[in-house]
Amino acid sequence: MTTKNYHELLKDRIYIGGADDIHEVMKNEKIDIAFDLRAEAPKEESTYNRLHSPIVDDADQQDESVKKSIDQVVNAYIEGKNVYFHCQGGSNRTGTVAIGTLLALGKAKTIEEAEDMAMTARPKINVKAEMKETLNRIYPNA
Repeated sequence: MTTKNYHELLKDRIYIGGADDIHEVMKNEKIDIAFDLRAEAPKEESTYNRLHSPIVDDADQQDESVKKSIDQVVNAYIEGKNVYFHCQGGSNRTGTVAIGTLLALGKAKTIEEAEDMAMTARPKINVKAEMKETLNRIYPNA
């Protein structure tokens, strides 16, 4: 049995992980679109349906890019697409978008609940304080 390095956020529909997991997830799951959250993403053409949706780590006021990434994932999900999203290591930016996605889809009511769900799916998620502040601004009632 092989160990998958990517994880299932929402059963059979949304998968999360790191950049190095892309080929494995594309081979094993029926992914329609992959969102690359890395600011430092490669510029070459990919062999899969990839959308670059960059979030810069440690940048002040990342609200717009975080919200855009969450909205793109949610819209793809609503359209019935199977989604994979990742940053480099799959912990901070991926965790941030996972939390926002769970909130936006109504799967969690609070940021803490969404974070617990995301960490249950992918234990290595570790969202930095500035990203949590961004989520608090985007979801002030969560």
